[in-house]
Amino acid sequence: MSTLQEPSVIPDFDEVQLAELRQLLTQGRAARSDPAGLHQVALPDKSYSVLLKIVEDLVGGHVVALVSAAPEITSQGAANFLGFSRQFLVRLLEEGKIPFHRVGTHRRVYLQDLIAFRKERDRRRHKAIGEMARDAVKDGVYDDF
Repeated sequence: MSTLQEPSVIPDFDEVQLAELRQLLTQGRAARSDPAGLHQVALPDKSYSVLLKIVEDLVGGHVVALVSAAPEITSQGAANFLGFSRQFLVRLLEEGKIPFHRVGTHRRVYLQDLIAFRKERDRRRHKAIGEMARDAVKDGVYDDF
């Protein structure tokens, strides 16, 4: 994965253009035209959704970070992505909890598998926290809001 070393900030004078772009994107499909306007290419749905989300976040004053990544990542890169030590990640790989393949003697993990693992991990965490909160309310530890 690579990251931009210097953050880019959208200056104030671009806010009007961003708001206009957001309005155009929410009204319909986006397409890219050549400078002469002779040839148009429609954005795929996934790209359109990502572009709309970026513009909405920028208009809302949020920071947007883009990271480019290869489709497969080393075990150290995968560990960094998940916030784990490499040794812990390797244990998860060897236990079959995250799919991987080998390139020679090196383990490689597909980015889509890491994203799926992270989503499932987050889903389980939220479920557990919800159950703990319900139990605490039921036991009278916390006031019911």
